[in-house]
Amino acid sequence: MPPMSAFWPIWPNLAPEKLEQPILPITFSTTINEANSSAPDTERRILAQDSYGRQIGRVMDVVALLIEREVETDPALSKDRCVTDLMELKARIDREKTEARQTRQDRLVEDLLDLRRRDAAQFRAVLAAVNLP
Repeated sequence: MPPMSAFWPIWPNLAPEKLEQPILPITFSTTINEANSSAPDTERRILAQDSYGRQIGRVMDVVALLIEREVETDPALSKDRCVTDLMELKARIDREKTEARQTRQDRLVEDLLDLRRRDAAQFRAVLAAVNLP
């Protein structure tokens, strides 16, 4: 019987050529340079502190507050398509933030329960560290 290597050229290659998987399936990359910013260094410094999402979120919160105050004096404004679109967007974002917060809290509780099972002394140390007034 011929060696198995004699058959390899006719067998299909079942393994991928390259095995690669991103750790974060959704990545966001921002290129800041002289072509798209008049002060790229300043913009990079600002982004290091506050993401675009955080900046837009703050503006959206203020706009929503101003809309709510204006609707008190002009109820017809609440039916304006731009206003309803913005308020629906804000509501969806707020729901996502709430769900993400709940997911983090659930994960934290699971991790603490697991730590208590595995290492009671470390569990007590963690509880002591977060003993807030």
